[in-house]
Amino acid sequence: MKAAPPPSDEIERLVALSEAAILDTPPEPAFDDLTRLAAAICRTPIALVSLVDRERQWFKSKVGLDASETPREVAFCAHAILGEQLFLVPDAHEDARFADNPLVTGGPHVRFYAGAPLATADGHNVGTLCVIDHGPRQLDDAQRAALTALARQVAAQIDLRRANGRLAKLNGELVARAREAQALAEERKAVERVKDEFVSTVSHELRTPLTSIRGALGLLEGGVLGPLPDGAMELVQIARTNTDRLVRLVNDILDLEKIVAGKLELHPKRVDVRRLVSGLVDSLGPVASEARVELFVDVRGEIEVVVDEDRIAQVLTNLMSNALKFSPPEARVELGVEAKADGRVCFAVRDRGPGIAEADLGRLFKRFEQLEGEGRREQRGTGLGLAISKAIVEQHGGAIGVASKLGQGSTFWFELPSPNGEARRNPGAPAVGFA
Repeated sequence: MKAAPPPSDEIERLVALSEAAILDTPPEPAFDDLTRLAAAICRTPIALVSLVDRERQWFKSKVGLDASETPREVAFCAHAILGEQLFLVPDAHEDARFADNPLVTGGPHVRFYAGAPLATADGHNVGTLCVIDHGPRQLDDAQRAALTALARQVAAQIDLRRANGRLAKLNGELVARAREAQALAEERKAVERVKDEFVSTVSHELRTPLTSIRGALGLLEGGVLGPLPDGAMELVQIARTNTDRLVRLVNDILDLEKIVAGKLELHPKRVDVRRLVSGLVDSLGPVASEARVELFVDVRGEIEVVVDEDRIAQVLTNLMSNALKFSPPEARVELGVEAKADGRVCFAVRDRGPGIAEADLGRLFKRFEQLEGEGRREQRGTGLGLAISKAIVEQHGGAIGVASKLGQGSTFWFELPSPNGEARRNPGAPAVGFA
């Protein structure tokens, strides 16, 4: 007896067989029907779906045989998987490879064998569909073709099991990842909640003493205790400036707390845009003068909006303050307002600052986001102003955006719905043109 050598793809073949998760599984009609059909077509008493494992051949389906497996070293099928074509042994007694094989000399007394390899989609023969008879014989051409075709159907069933196994594995991984993501999201929410509660508490605790300190510094600066020496006055002014910055930070945090909690209340009324803009320009005039930046305003026509005046003023102040902050001396900051044909009112603030890289544009309106770059580090803010502005505009039913290129300045714009109540939104609204 001559045992079959392992095929050249033995490792890959065994992996494919393992992926099918088919060994030692119960009988299945999908395989048994094909086995019975093979026995009927080839007119043999025995037909098997034989899977060649590392040290055995195991029968997934069988007709006319009681055994469930045999050692691989005596398996005819171990020879059949070495090739791609139908493997035929017309008379085992006359074949030196099998004449003394215990399956020939003893039960089941194999004399005739024909096995068609079960080739997987990736070309690995994991077993055979074979037929066996107790006497020498041949198959005609039609029987050979039918056995080969049936073997392809068996192989397709094995490939289907492999695919289902992979899908089940992927699905399990996806479920596990989804659970991990959900756990991380819940953990992140808990952390955010603790952080927000902490920041809110600290902000509330700081607001009252900061207001008192700012008032006291204002009195000192105003001379309530008499003239101060130049050095002392400079220190008071520095302290007043930093206190104002802290007060703005606290107010921003408290505004953000309201936004996150959905408690930001608006008190809309009909507002004349020219009057609103004029007041803002007057309040920012000293800042522009100190920065040596010209403020230019272009309000096209008589325009009214129905808004919370204080909140929209807050948005405009933030955009214009940023523009002044990042504009070089002798530059011009432009504020334009225009009513569109569909009733929307568009505001735009344009500066001649360093501009913003396209990759950074998406970060601008997120909380606590601050961009790095030339001319920005010394102008650090809280990272809250634009996030708050976005929330205010969107709560009015509007939209906000920016157009910018590095070295060419930036145009921040926002639009508000028609004062007649039609909240048409256009996230791609162009910036207002300037005269």
